[in-house]
Amino acid sequence: MRTRVQKLQKMNTTAPHFGRRIAFLRGLYRMTQGQLGEQSGFKQQEVSDFEGKPELADEVLMRLLGPLGITIERFKEMDEGAFGSTVYHVHDQAQAFGPFNTNNFNPIEKVVELAGKNEELYERLLEAEKEKNVYLQRLLDNN
Repeated sequence: MRTRVQKLQKMNTTAPHFGRRIAFLRGLYRMTQGQLGEQSGFKQQEVSDFEGKPELADEVLMRLLGPLGITIERFKEMDEGAFGSTVYHVHDQAQAFGPFNTNNFNPIEKVVELAGKNEELYERLLEAEKEKNVYLQRLLDNN
């Protein structure tokens, strides 16, 4: 029985490996092999076998990618070299903000927005103070 390291050393990392891609995408969607199998019409063992194969028929790919919402064309264009950074990014974002959410805002824009809100509040406060002064002046004049 070969160890995982021996298997990895013998793998061709430059050629596309459709099984690894399926396993990667399944992991991103936090699905088990059984769940993906149920949704695509395969058994769990079949999904496991597919994940070990470097080549898969287009018909099989269509069924496996359907529940993941990915087209075959997009799937075949995937760059396996970018998987590492993608996994880190997705894992990092998932830990901080929940799955599939990202923190995409510009802090400078937020500061400008808050400054605008502060200015509006100041104007409203100033208007209320003027109205209060007019009211108090009327009370003084009537007495």
